[in-house]
Amino acid sequence: MKKISVVTGGGSGIGRATSLKLAKVSNHVVIADVNEVGAKETAARIKASGGDASAIKIDVADEASVAALVQSAETKGHVETLVNCAGILQNGSRVEDMDLAEHDRIWDVNYRGTYLCCRAFGPVMASRGTGSIVNIGSIAGFEMFPLPAYSPSKAAIHQLTKVLAGDLGPRGVRVNAVAPGFVMTEALRARVEAGERDTSVMEDQKTLRRIVEPDEIADAIVFLCSNAARAITGATLPVDNGWLAGLAYNTYAGNKKN
Repeated sequence: MKKISVVTGGGSGIGRATSLKLAKVSNHVVIADVNEVGAKETAARIKASGGDASAIKIDVADEASVAALVQSAETKGHVETLVNCAGILQNGSRVEDMDLAEHDRIWDVNYRGTYLCCRAFGPVMASRGTGSIVNIGSIAGFEMFPLPAYSPSKAAIHQLTKVLAGDLGPRGVRVNAVAPGFVMTEALRARVEAGERDTSVMEDQKTLRRIVEPDEIADAIVFLCSNAARAITGATLPVDNGWLAGLAYNTYAGNKKN
């Protein structure tokens, strides 16, 4: 039976980079994205490189849409890997200034979308006694940012990952998360070009003094999905070029930067 990987949000950014790498170790990759054009472009790139992939349009916040994704993916083989990359970013905002509709949509996609996909695919994997799920958290889920919807949604994903690991682990399914730092995706690049982000500030706080690339997040995800991580579950792995470490180290009173 073919081993299937499913990547939500696979039409761009971290999801696309992950899909391209999983194609090298999977029999087939299902790229699911609300952006159908982007999903098809990712699938085409995989096929051009000799892999096998398909694209499907999905709204991860819609239960019926997620159920259709499970049904479609399972017709291609056994889903053994699920990566929940679908998510929405947010610009900085005061709590009282944030539009409630935007707040709710971020939670619908980031948290509810992750929850629905895990809830739908987890039992299917558990019925076979094997599988790996990787969720996308964030350094914003560890530390305070002026992001009253995005940060709490990512902190919730960190906790959800632990809950799922406890629930699905006895049935053979591992659940982990990665917590990216500032990643130079298309979305971040657009914000930088619009003057909404300052890359020098991002780089100065990182101990490795550079912004993370999507491929580097994808490498961590593929590792967590692999047999090399067979003893790891319930973990949230920061992939941030040392931002979390640098945050405290670089602000220590009187400390000179290296």
